[in-house]
Amino acid sequence: MSSNLRNVLDPKSVSLSVSSTTPGSSKKNLINPSASDEDQPWSANVPSSLHLTFPEPISATHFALTFQGGFVATSAAVWVARVEDRDGKAVGLGLMMGGKVYPEDRNKRQIFEIPFPPSGLATEDEQPTSATTNGPNIVTEVLPDHASTPEKREHAQRQREGQQPPLLTELKIEFEKSSDQYGRVTLYSIEVLGA
Repeated sequence: MSSNLRNVLDPKSVSLSVSSTTPGSSKKNLINPSASDEDQPWSANVPSSLHLTFPEPISATHFALTFQGGFVATSAAVWVARVEDRDGKAVGLGLMMGGKVYPEDRNKRQIFEIPFPPSGLATEDEQPTSATTNGPNIVTEVLPDHASTPEKREHAQRQREGQQPPLLTELKIEFEKSSDQYGRVTLYSIEVLGA
């Protein structure tokens, strides 16, 4: 699986912001670690975050983090902003909590699947009877385990099978806990991976 993945970040166009930086560290090499001989990592105290914004939507399914062992974020919330193509029209959904990842306390590259939240978009035939033309209508995804009718179960299963990954416009990772007793996190690189 990970052998088919490649970094889809363009260091020249992606925007990276961080919530804080400890003195003597830098965020500049996080998305392009081979660009400098300094090999200077980014360090911060938890809670802290990093936020990637892509000028054009990218197709990605995973991300990779490389921490310094002993200073690993052992719990991180992943926020995702994506674009859905709805009948040829792009719909930006803004940042939404996708889920959490739990990196191991080691200094090797660790790959995580991007936890995409449900889209909330429904097809025309799925509109509830209470829908009006005066405002937006948001329908949440029905998971196969929670579908109340055979038709809803079948639809939920179709939603999950054979879908193209959503197009990312932003990825935010909030580091919540650290393996360090003082709450420090040291990160050497972040990669956003796609096929």
